[in-house]
Order: sequence, then structure tokens, then C-alpha cells
Amino acid sequence: MASPKYYDENKNRLVSYFMSGSKEPDACGKLGVEVEHFVLGDDGSPVSYEPTQDIVGIRNVLDHLSTWYPEQTFNSYRDLLGLLGTEGSVTLEPAAQLELSAAPYGRVADVATAYRNFRQRVDTFLQAHGAHIESFGYHPTRRAQELSLIPKRRYDFMDNYFMLIGSHGDRMMRASASTQVSVDFTDETDAVRKIRVASALSPILAAIADNTQVYEAAPNHAPLRRLELWREVDSARCGTIPHVFEDGFGFATYAEWLLSTSPIFVTRPATSDPQGPKLRPFYTQPAADAYADAPLSGGDVEHLVSMFWPDVRLKRFVEIRPADCLPYEQLLGYTALIKGIFYSDASMRAIEEELGINPQASVTRGAWDLSQLDVTHAIASVQEHGLTGMVYGRDLATWESTLFSLARAALPADERLYLDPLQDFARTKPWWHVR
Repeated sequence: MASPKYYDENKNRLVSYFMSGSKEPDACGKLGVEVEHFVLGDDGSPVSYEPTQDIVGIRNVLDHLSTWYPEQTFNSYRDLLGLLGTEGSVTLEPAAQLELSAAPYGRVADVATAYRNFRQRVDTFLQAHGAHIESFGYHPTRRAQELSLIPKRRYDFMDNYFMLIGSHGDRMMRASASTQVSVDFTDETDAVRKIRVASALSPILAAIADNTQVYEAAPNHAPLRRLELWREVDSARCGTIPHVFEDGFGFATYAEWLLSTSPIFVTRPATSDPQGPKLRPFYTQPAADAYADAPLSGGDVEHLVSMFWPDVRLKRFVEIRPADCLPYEQLLGYTALIKGIFYSDASMRAIEEELGINPQASVTRGAWDLSQLDVTHAIASVQEHGLTGMVYGRDLATWESTLFSLARAALPADERLYLDPLQDFARTKPWWHVR
């Protein structure tokens, strides 16, 4: 069967987009940290986008923060939805989770400063209005369907799509919150190596950063609840990247995956109806068909990439996604852990050796002796047995100890201290109940 029109050109445009993220070795080392937060009234009620008679709204929070993050983003109805400043951006997740995306920094101390500044600005305002921030992986007081979406068409399309496929998309959108850390790459081979290591480590990183103490307004005793939730949202676009451990995996393979799967919606009019709606649902057709009327623009590429949520996502950086939203000290520890692993060749080689990977495979993008199913089995074992769960032949507790030891050896002395609160947090999960 012939490929859809513009397929090769669109694939090449995606590959070029990924390639454009390559950094020179001396410029490769920044950390992009994104943290999503729940905003609650002091009585535990969710703070929604619009203010009510009783409590401030997230719209008011953004208005307040615009002093420090002055570049503003609005929807077509002039609802304020995002802010940008020199220290990063402030945006909203579907049910008004407040997200800080710190500007990429090379030093964990600079991430700490950007985050402290954000919290001081927002916490002072919220405290004066009977509200506060909570840092958990899942909403601590409400079920997902009790939370309303913000006025953003993107989320309406996503909500409709997830209802059609019968997934847990409503819970992911409305009631989850994460910590994501992004790392640079020097070239395609370096990107693939980092994607593979991060994909393999996803059950371990998720366990270290597991902070889902409540699920659907009831105490949670299941390890990796949020990671499991994400993997149940849509198997076509979540979980482990297809073919990631296979011979020759690279930017083209990732682009083919994007083009083979629905974009959920597109953000431009059809060329046959240029005056028609810009935002149009594409729930069932693959992206290759959705964009068969014209080559992908830069905006199309950005949109398509954003509609996939694997454990590790490729953009113009490698986005490591398994962690729950974390409190301040643990957030900095997790940032330091990622730095000590993914910006250290010694750490990466040691992890590959523990996984039984032939070093040549990392140099040539050859096949790894690992599969998507191995990752799934590791997740299931941690869910069943907690710290004694088996992950690629070793128990979770040993893996956690190994990762912290490697990061300590790789980090400068002033950054090793950040690991201590996270390691203490990882060792004891009183809310876990091993079945």
C-alpha cells in the first residue's frame, strides 16, 4: 500500500526537529525541571480556574505571578493560561494543576533558587487567600470526576478521545501530578542511549519518587500507582516506546511511531477549507493521514510530539517522566540523581553492565538484550513485592542503592548532599502495602 502523501517529507521534518536538539559536548549538561502541583483551599477543597465566592481561582494566581513571569498566553476568550519569565514558565495542567517549568540550568542550586522563588511568590499569595499548594502524585482529597477542566480546547479534545477509548484518561488529566526532568544529548546515538537507560530504569525511578499516598480520595497502598495509571491511559501512545531496545532504533523509528498513531486533534485548517476550524478532532486516523494534505509546519511538529506520553519522551531533549510530584527537598534530590546518572558516562556504563548490555550496542545503536515486556514484568514485580520486587534479576532495594551510589560518585561534593533526603524518602514508603 502506498504511503500517504507527504509521508516521507513529514518523517524527515520530525527527524530534523529531533536532530536540532543536538548540543556540542561543552554545552550539553542542562537540566529542565517541570513540577506540577495541586492547589487546595485550606479546607481541602480543590481550587479551580475561576474564583468562587469562597475562594480565589487559579486565574487570580496567574495574574499575581505575571509580575515575575511577564510574558502571557491567553486562549481565544482572553483567559490567561500561561506565563513566561527569565526563570522559567508557569502553565496549567488540565484540571488547574499549577506547573513550574524551570529554565534549563546546569547546577542543581540554580534549580533550587528558581523553585524557591516560585514558591515564595505563589505561597504568599495563596496563604493570604485561604489556600495552599500540595505536592503529591495524585489529588489528595478528591476523585477525578469531581475536578473540572480549565478552559482550553486541547483538553476538551483529549477528554472526548479518552472517553471514546474507555481509558483512565480522565484520572490522568484531572488528578495526577508529576515531576519531569529533561536532559540534553549530543547526537542521535547519545539520545538513544539516554532514552534506553531511562526506559529501563523507569520502574526504579518511579519507585524512588513514588508519592501517591491517596488515590480517588482513599488511602493508596499500591506501589507505582501513577506509573500504572499512565500506562493504562492509551497503550498506543504511553508506556515504553515501541522498538526502543531493538537494533537501529533512532529518530526515524520514533518519527514512524508518531506518524502511525492518531494525533487526537490537529491545530490547522484543512487545506481544502482554509477558512474552516483550526482545531479539528482526528481520533481514529493516524497522523500520517491527518497531515497528508500539507507538510508538517513547526507548530504541527510541536503539537504532534506533545500528544504522546511514554515513560521517556523524545523532543529536542530527552524527557524523563516516571516521577510523581515531589516535595522541595526530594525534588532537588531527584534532579541531582538524574544529573548524576545521565551526565556521567561512568554511571551509564555501570548501569548498562548491570543490565547485561554489550557496550558496543550503545556505540552503534545495536539491539539491547531487553524488551518492553521486561519493563512490564519489572513494574508488576515492584507492585507485588515492593522493595523485594525483582527488576531485571536484582531486587528493587539493590537497584536503588546502586543508582544512589553511582550518582554520588559522579556529582560534585556540593550536589551529593541533595541526594540524602531523597534516599531516605525512597527507603520508606509507609503508604505501600505489599500484596
